[in-house]
Amino acid sequence: MSETQPRSAAERDLRLLSLDHFNVPVRDLEVARRFYCAVLGGVAIMEPNWRRHEAGRVRGAHLDVQLFNDQGHINAYWQPWGQPLPDQVFPHRAFRLASATKLDEMMGRLEEAGVPRLLVTRQVAEQGAVVPVALYFRDPDGNQLALQCDAYPFGPMVHVGAFDPTLQYYPWREWAAVAASGGVPRGRR
Repeated sequence: MSETQPRSAAERDLRLLSLDHFNVPVRDLEVARRFYCAVLGGVAIMEPNWRRHEAGRVRGAHLDVQLFNDQGHINAYWQPWGQPLPDQVFPHRAFRLASATKLDEMMGRLEEAGVPRLLVTRQVAEQGAVVPVALYFRDPDGNQLALQCDAYPFGPMVHVGAFDPTLQYYPWREWAAVAASGGVPRGRR
């Protein structure tokens, strides 16, 4: 007798184990290194192989950065021929943080590096009430990123509702110039 009911992926043992990696296009791998390592706290785990690129065997190169506590990592893929548009919200990559303290720490690092950001919740709350939030920002190449926190104190800096992604735009050239000298841009005065 054949089965008439479809079986779930779990029943068929078709579950994915974990995130391995995902790619973001970047114009300059050193700029990406400064942003993903110096600002976001990642660690470079694989350097680009320029010999294969120079030999004409591949069109690009990538820098792998460990951003998570587990095996998943991000590939900053050198792609100088095209980038996301400034008003593009999707695709975006979202990361979960453990606490409001960690989110505050990341906001401070982004502010110090001059990266525009917007803290958003979907619900109105009283001052100090705990709400779920998302911190939206972009890397120097315009890739949309978000940090999620399930419990953050509501206050005047928390925007309620949707956001305008163009508020997060900043000139890539500023980052490229400073990264070339080994640093990251500091906050604008």
